[in-house]
Amino acid sequence: MPATRYQVILHALSPDATDAGGQFADTTQDAVPEEQLRKLLVALAGLTSRLSPEDTFRPYIRIKSPAGMAMITPIEGKLYYASWDTKGRGIEVTVDDIMAKVAVAAEAPKAARVESRAPIPVASVKSPKRKAVTVALLGIAIVVMNAVTIWMLVKPARSLLPPHVFLPDTESDALIKKMAGAYQTGILEGDRHLQIEQLGLLRFTVYGQNRSLRREHLQSGRGAKTVDGEVIITNESGVIKLIDPNTIAVYGDTYRRVLN
Repeated sequence: MPATRYQVILHALSPDATDAGGQFADTTQDAVPEEQLRKLLVALAGLTSRLSPEDTFRPYIRIKSPAGMAMITPIEGKLYYASWDTKGRGIEVTVDDIMAKVAVAAEAPKAARVESRAPIPVASVKSPKRKAVTVALLGIAIVVMNAVTIWMLVKPARSLLPPHVFLPDTESDALIKKMAGAYQTGILEGDRHLQIEQLGLLRFTVYGQNRSLRREHLQSGRGAKTVDGEVIITNESGVIKLIDPNTIAVYGDTYRRVLN
């Protein structure tokens, strides 16, 4: 079985992830082997203690693997992981944790096989009517059980999302880049702040006293098309809709742009 390769995008990072800053353009590395990916993650982990909350740039690594898309970002000296496919909520991780999550080869799950049970043998001697009825009922029960099992395997997942089709990666990235920036519902304590990063990382925070930001919550987003137009859908089943160039709607709340 061939070794797994990854597509890695570095944001505000040097190509080897040993330095961070706004002077570094996004770089894409294709077909990255596991040992090289680990080196990049170790380098990013080594940067965490050197970063300051006051830094205007926000470095992170986006990893596209057979298991899905993941975002790795440093926050307050630690690495955090957010993923669409695993419904990650921005969990604290180590380099080993990340490798364990993304290194799993995403083999297509084998379709579960539902086998009909062998019919219950009936004695060769002449059976009374009651035995015939019992065998018939058992046969019906087996059919019903198999039908229920098949339905449980193929039924669509329940979702509160509107009907949608995900955009191709290039179109999704273009939409997210268009909507990227900082938005807020207000500036008072308890108001919410959202930073949409150009590569699809979403940073939800809440204002504390004196406009300090607290309780950062990471999500990831993908562009999608709905009957109402193009939107960003988050990995936690949220919808971010562009109302105008400076206004978005998130979970029914209105956010105003404060920074491009």
